[in-house]
Amino acid sequence: MKRTGGMLLLAVILMVSALPYPLQGTAFADGPEIELKMEIGYGGGWIKQGTWNPLKLVLKSSEDLTGDIVIRIQNNNGMGEEASYVQRVDLPKDTEKEVTIGIPGNSYNKDNNEISFYEDSYRKGKPVPFVGGKKYVSKSAVSSGMVGVLSDDPDTMNFLSTLNGKGSNLLKIPLRAENMYDDAMLMDGLDVLVINNFASDTLSQPQQDAVKSWVRSGGTLVLAGGAGYSKTAAPFADIAPLQSNGTSEVTEMPELEKLGGKALNLDGNFTISTGTPAEGTVVESMTSDAPLFAYRKADLGKVWYAAYDVSMEPVNSWAGHPAAWASLLRNELPMTNNGYYGGSMMDSLSYALDYFPSIKMPSFPMLLWMLIIYAVVAAPLLYFILKKADKREWAWFLIPLIAVVASAAVYVVGSADKTKEMAHTLNVIELDGEGKGMTSSASAFFTPRSGDYELEFPENTYLKTYRNNGGFGGGLSENKSFIRMDNGQTSLELRDMPQWSLAKVSADNPLPQERGQLAVVVDLNDKGEVVGKVRNETLNDLKQVVLVVGGRAFLLGDIPQDGSADIPTDKKLIKQVSGNLSDQLYPYGPNGMNDKYTRERQIVQSYSYQPGVFMNNAYIFGWSEDDLTNYTLKGKAIESDQLNFWVQPVDIQWGQNGAINIPYGFITPQVTQANAPNFMIYPHGVELGQGSVVMEFPLMPAVEAEYSEFSIKGVKLGNSMTMEIWNVETSEWEPVPADQNVFTVKENPERYVVDNRIRFSINSTSQGMFQLPQLSLKGEVK
Repeated sequence: MKRTGGMLLLAVILMVSALPYPLQGTAFADGPEIELKMEIGYGGGWIKQGTWNPLKLVLKSSEDLTGDIVIRIQNNNGMGEEASYVQRVDLPKDTEKEVTIGIPGNSYNKDNNEISFYEDSYRKGKPVPFVGGKKYVSKSAVSSGMVGVLSDDPDTMNFLSTLNGKGSNLLKIPLRAENMYDDAMLMDGLDVLVINNFASDTLSQPQQDAVKSWVRSGGTLVLAGGAGYSKTAAPFADIAPLQSNGTSEVTEMPELEKLGGKALNLDGNFTISTGTPAEGTVVESMTSDAPLFAYRKADLGKVWYAAYDVSMEPVNSWAGHPAAWASLLRNELPMTNNGYYGGSMMDSLSYALDYFPSIKMPSFPMLLWMLIIYAVVAAPLLYFILKKADKREWAWFLIPLIAVVASAAVYVVGSADKTKEMAHTLNVIELDGEGKGMTSSASAFFTPRSGDYELEFPENTYLKTYRNNGGFGGGLSENKSFIRMDNGQTSLELRDMPQWSLAKVSADNPLPQERGQLAVVVDLNDKGEVVGKVRNETLNDLKQVVLVVGGRAFLLGDIPQDGSADIPTDKKLIKQVSGNLSDQLYPYGPNGMNDKYTRERQIVQSYSYQPGVFMNNAYIFGWSEDDLTNYTLKGKAIESDQLNFWVQPVDIQWGQNGAINIPYGFITPQVTQANAPNFMIYPHGVELGQGSVVMEFPLMPAVEAEYSEFSIKGVKLGNSMTMEIWNVETSEWEPVPADQNVFTVKENPERYVVDNRIRFSINSTSQGMFQLPQLSLKGEVK
């Protein structure tokens, strides 16, 4: 009977356990619950690979609640990336609260991230359950170019979609005032922001400031609107290229027509804005004696001006509109497969961080001598002494004792430089050439003992963390790295760090800082050689300064602060920069031993292989080892080895004496369109599949010039490839003769100049490679 009763009880338990989940009850039944909704990325769900992206969470609690929202991310790129992003939240009862957190641009799924809420604190508080929706982010990242559009017309810039399949991979992101962020880093995924015929003063002051900070840190802003330009640009007057003074009516825009390569019929009057160019503005083209397109640098970013409302017909749907903007934004809109895609540069420096200068391997000769001494003491010497003293029975405890002492000695020698917390930091300082610079950092934090550590970082710093020697496998595991940003202050808590291990951190800050500049004056002598002077106007002494210009690398040596150096014309140059510049500047040591330049080589390689960098006409860089950045442990600075890479683009002012004579190698063609299944630009050449690519040689937009002659070298491409050049006067492509390797135009060269550019195309009938053509140019400044 008892057995039967037991069987019935077991059956009841099994039946109850099989009931639907809501009937089972939950451990949180009597506590608060939170409704969770989320919006990831831009335009309803686009995440940009390798950048910071916004994650907006909408929370509503069943009770008044204060605690921490935690987004746990792990194992996204196979490099040990691990982080939990924490933000403090106050949730009034039954009231929706929005929280926006920046997260790295990676692909997310239920196995590599989780969202949690902890009452009071994530350290000791209990988790509060979510009801409704998912508690994880599920989205794949893309590497497409992203163009944010803020306009009253939702169809503004739709014409950019026609560039997809022509070498571009663009996403147009419609934005509203409520979509704009008050933190510049949350706009990091946008390549271009277009504000067209929009009342920008409806943006809050923090939103306006965030846009300006985003531009100054490297973003590209386009201000347009025609009759509505003044309301578009009003809050951005301090960075806008033009100060509005009214409007004008035009019946034709021939310069726009040339730029687009298609006939444009305005069908009557068309309104454009007029104004006065601000100081530093470069007018790219004019129409009816008014600027049509102009731009102005703002620290590391750029602001474009367009004189018309880009959504107004008939220009909006004009067939040449996409090509015109592809040409204008050729440096801002990434091309499909145009160069290497390596994500964040700082992510690629993990290997270089392992070369910790202050942590060295113990001296091999010293260890060898210790081994020899131990072997002599523990065997023949000890035996001789004990035999002499007739105490050989003592060997059973003396030999282990000597082994312990020897081991302790080896440990002391090996740990002599591993007794305190240390940091190894690599800083990349990108100068704008006018005194400001953006700093990105990758750092390794060394822990001499196991345990927990909390690091403090400068205000508004965004972090990613990587754990070495901490060990974790696939899927989600226990949180061990917590990043909190409260009131602008950033802190990093590292839990369960093993002894003698490294935690690696990459740090970004959206605000440029005063860093000084490298003043570069470049000219050509009568022999066509590069001459000039470089003055170090940064805040630091610089070592091993290198100027890359005209396909050559000039080794300038060390330049102290406020010091200068002449550009050498002797052997201190690499005559042809091709392939991997880092290997040419910092060759490996014999048999890979005594390699002193591992870090320098890795940094230059990582920088130069970023998309578009190796296409730059000219840049200059140097090194310093000052304590440029730092973070603290319990409020105290951490002893740090630092290597700082200073890099700055160089603008060459040609025609300073009135004459223009630019030799080959100084003007690099820029890709505007590509229509081929395979297209890739390498430092050593271009790979092109069956199809075509359109490129442009940028000339001299900052000055009025009259060109008398130009030559293009490298037009003989092979049996499967041909070149064509665009004739502005006839609006047609003309074949370039391939019987010679140089195509020279002396008669009326202006017929090939499109808005200060020479446009050409290369057509291929099969897969092949070719070297980028080079341009030489002659003329005079008007």
